[in-house]
Amino acid sequence: MKLDTEVGVVKYLVLFYYLLATTVFYALAIYATGNGVSYHLFGEGDDGVFYWEQAMNVFYDLSWIRTSIYPWVIGKLMQLIGTESVFAIRLFNFVGMALLIHFALKLVSIQLATTELGEKEERIRHYAHLYALFCFIAYISLFINITTSIYRDVWIYMLYIAATYLAIRWLFEKNWTYFLLLIPTVWLLGEFRTYALLSFVMATVLWLTLQAVRKVAGPFVILTLALVIFGVIYTFFMDVQVPIVDKTLRSALQYRSDGIGFLAGGSQMGIRLDASNYFGFLFNYVHSYLGNLVGPLPWDVRGLTILLVFFIEALPMTFILLFLWSRRAYVTKVQQFILMQAFVWNGLIAITNDNIGTALRLRAIAYLLILLVFVVAYSRHRAEHVKQTVPPVVTT
Repeated sequence: MKLDTEVGVVKYLVLFYYLLATTVFYALAIYATGNGVSYHLFGEGDDGVFYWEQAMNVFYDLSWIRTSIYPWVIGKLMQLIGTESVFAIRLFNFVGMALLIHFALKLVSIQLATTELGEKEERIRHYAHLYALFCFIAYISLFINITTSIYRDVWIYMLYIAATYLAIRWLFEKNWTYFLLLIPTVWLLGEFRTYALLSFVMATVLWLTLQAVRKVAGPFVILTLALVIFGVIYTFFMDVQVPIVDKTLRSALQYRSDGIGFLAGGSQMGIRLDASNYFGFLFNYVHSYLGNLVGPLPWDVRGLTILLVFFIEALPMTFILLFLWSRRAYVTKVQQFILMQAFVWNGLIAITNDNIGTALRLRAIAYLLILLVFVVAYSRHRAEHVKQTVPPVVTT
């Protein structure tokens, strides 16, 4: 559905805001480092420098370290334009940002199209799209991730949102054209980050399974069965390789433990998952899940920066999740699918990540999906409770 004029104007203003920001940070990075790759607001190092080094190797047809397809893509981009240009990479990532906003609005629209909106439909549509655009302004860590350096993250966010939208069109409309579009999208998502592909596939399979199981079992039985199955996996299949990522659960937990030792400091949550028994693991995993989803938790606040994140990100998301829980009776199946994608993604990063700063980057996929459900739910709630203007009674 075509966006109204006001929403269209705001959309272009948001895009201009991001374009201006990435240009400003490019100039600041040139002043600070001489190459324009990355401007460090917090900390010293970032992946952007690594991607630039590998892209330069691709540009000069040298061997390069392949952690994802991203260095190859930006290296070939520079070959195409015939020059080493950090700003060209930033413009390329801005295209990813524009596509991210496009598919985010598409995801809002598909929720609205599958929801009974009543007589206030136009008002709800208008505000849902405006709130979605506002999220891209208010979500500070997302803004920093996309504009301060040449991270690959914006493409992972965009491809995950796009894949979720295409999957909804395929599953709920039974339109196989969208399935054909979904296949290359999820392939490219996996090329940018294999764990993102694993999460998308797991969430989709889990959602389809739950739709079937719900017909014969209640929530308590399903939860109990899930805990038992995962307990069996944790106890007996720790060393079985997981498809797509080709890693075992034990290696993932070891990676996390190594990170705790190597990166120990103020931004670590200090949660160990390599417990000697399943119940110890489960307790710590719930702690890690919450820490990655709505962290930093109050006891993790050990500095001004983390305190700032607590107030501008953790607290708002906590209230948003509580609001969605209070409106759970109104959540549609499409929204359940979107939230499933968000919570499964957070479940995966809760296994491997113990660092608050890293969580800010990784959980953006979950946050975006949750926010895009929230803006629709809140717009409906707002329309239902708006006070009607009562005309004055004229007496003679």
